[in-house]
Amino acid sequence: MVGLLGPVPFFCSDAKVFTIKGVSRERASRYAEHAVIGRKPVLEYVGEDSDRVNFTIRFDSNLGIPPDIGLPMLAKIREGHKAWPLLIGPHYFGDYVIEYVSETHKYHNANGICLIAEATIDLRGTS
Repeated sequence: MVGLLGPVPFFCSDAKVFTIKGVSRERASRYAEHAVIGRKPVLEYVGEDSDRVNFTIRFDSNLGIPPDIGLPMLAKIREGHKAWPLLIGPHYFGDYVIEYVSETHKYHNANGICLIAEATIDLRGTS
């Protein structure tokens, strides 16, 4: 297994391929800005911000995971508004909710059925 987002495993086998690519993680701090007459604003550290992670998933009928199964599955998880653990390899990133899912339908057959699609997932940490 390559990784896991709650109930969704990412894996690569000789029968099916369902992996992620382009994983990026943002960590930030929050600052309040106080205006000072005649001087630059003064920044005050107020705490850590939620981590953000995004990556792309490819749904490919030729690789065993068709878009018409994978995309509704992601929509159902997002609509559940639940935080799920994110693991990539042996690394536990934390618990995340799906904030956004952006779909790109890449290839269709002669009947208009999508054969290959990509979904970019934007996650926000809850802890």
